[in-house]
Amino acid sequence: MSNWFHQTTLAARQLLLPVSLRFSRLLTVRMARVVLSKLTPAVGSEPGRPRQLLADVSVISQSDAGTGIQRVVRELLRELISNPPPGYEVRPVYATRLGGFRYADQYCSKLMGKSIGSSLPVRVQAGDVFLGMDLAAHTLPRHHVELARWKASGVKFFFLVYDLLPVLHPQWFVMGLVKSYRNWIRTIAIFADSTLCISRSVSEELKQWLADTYGKSISQSISVTWFHPSSDISVATSKSNNETAINALLTRLAKPPTILMVGTVEPRKGYAQTLSAFEKLWQDGKDVNLVIVGRAGWKVDGLTTKIRNHAEKGKRLLWLEDATDEILSALYEAVDGLLIASQGEGFGLPIIEAAQYGKPILARDIPVFREIAGEHAQYFSSTTPTALASDIAAWLDLIKEKRAVSSAGIGRLTWKESANQMLDSLGIS
Repeated sequence: MSNWFHQTTLAARQLLLPVSLRFSRLLTVRMARVVLSKLTPAVGSEPGRPRQLLADVSVISQSDAGTGIQRVVRELLRELISNPPPGYEVRPVYATRLGGFRYADQYCSKLMGKSIGSSLPVRVQAGDVFLGMDLAAHTLPRHHVELARWKASGVKFFFLVYDLLPVLHPQWFVMGLVKSYRNWIRTIAIFADSTLCISRSVSEELKQWLADTYGKSISQSISVTWFHPSSDISVATSKSNNETAINALLTRLAKPPTILMVGTVEPRKGYAQTLSAFEKLWQDGKDVNLVIVGRAGWKVDGLTTKIRNHAEKGKRLLWLEDATDEILSALYEAVDGLLIASQGEGFGLPIIEAAQYGKPILARDIPVFREIAGEHAQYFSSTTPTALASDIAAWLDLIKEKRAVSSAGIGRLTWKESANQMLDSLGIS
């Protein structure tokens, strides 16, 4: 036992070094996977103890910003706890930058409305599964030692991958986020038995990126699968708290047409081009409302200042930075169409949400949007505000004439179906 512990700790310490870019060449991903493969579990599973599905909620358990990723984590976790796979006990876990993994029972109690266990350090055994649900880029790479011990104990590692944008397009993000993401994806390359992407497009990008970055032997040793999340924005809402605000908002939008954009205000989302396009439409006498729903992100100080001080702010331009699910739902009901101008996404939840309400969609022509919407949306490839203004004007005419492409054929999963699809892809259903 002491020899095994020494062996595991030594290997784990080696694995910890690559977290710092200064030591990144001391142990390659390939070498790290070889070291892990040679570790022998000290003991088997305890008789009568169910296997654990350890769902990592390190980010959302500390702060739920209500982003698309956190919506997916939250709703999939609800389904997993309510309907665990046969033979498994679902236990949310979390780690901090300085503290190791513990059971996230306080968060679980808040999420499910009942107490489940106590927030003690995580204990693992052979047959357990670690499911990296959260995008824990700032925490996971700091825990190579613990992860290596779990790996040596017979724990399998599965990770959800939402997109590869910080490594494929670092110019869209702040440098600190890019560095953290690179360390996170490297950690996945070291420990993963399987990865699960939220679209076929992301799975293809991940396979190629792993092969290009770490070699074909690594990409072939990690199973890369995919599934589609749900997008039910009507979960757990209460009209009593927001009815007045909703009525006031809808009154302001009583004069159609109104176009909706949903998503964090950040460089890749296409807001700058879109706002300039709407300014061209307004200058040309086109009476149309633009509603933006999403918080301010990074590298957009100039754009957010422009929106807040715009002459049309509060008139034909509305920006809702903290809209509830209920308000968003009411907006989808009221608007005439959804514009999604993002240059890069892992999925595109607003497409599914708009289809849920039967709204026409004008989307930038990128592969993942084609995957999600198929022939049930209209696409644009414009790169200038003037060209986009023309595309929007033509689309608005089609909406007015009731000839716009219908979104009715876009498929939508329930969260239960999405969770089952995820588990099927991982082979643990």
